[in-house]
Amino acid sequence: MDDVKSCCDVNHAEHESFEEQSDRWDKLGIFLSSLCAIHCLVTPLLIMTLPVLGGVFEQEWVHISMALFVVPVGLFAFWSGYKHHRQPKVFGLGVLGLLMVGGASVAPHSWVEFFEHDLVTIFGSIFLIIAHVLNRRACLCHRH
Repeated sequence: MDDVKSCCDVNHAEHESFEEQSDRWDKLGIFLSSLCAIHCLVTPLLIMTLPVLGGVFEQEWVHISMALFVVPVGLFAFWSGYKHHRQPKVFGLGVLGLLMVGGASVAPHSWVEFFEHDLVTIFGSIFLIIAHVLNRRACLCHRH
């Protein structure tokens, strides 16, 4: 039992509560990252078929608004998960995804071609989804 207690910074007496909280944040992160990826996949179709609507979705404020939700949720989920499971690969993949999504959302569209901007965001979102799933799995106590 002492090995389990020393494996991380989480108080194992309150582990069930930690698992529930971590699970909620990772599920929210998966949802937001998936929403971001879907947005980037659908927007080019909207731009081609519905110029008015597509133009709204491609506005920089839409990307910044999404990043304002995705990045803090991801940071909280990955940092609290890392403190528990100590798996740098999971944490690193999450941070890479956050940097890609966050960076693409604040970079002026004139710096990158339209599809390159979307590709960076899509791949960043995919990295985030994978990292959130791995983070959830790593936070289970039986992994220790």
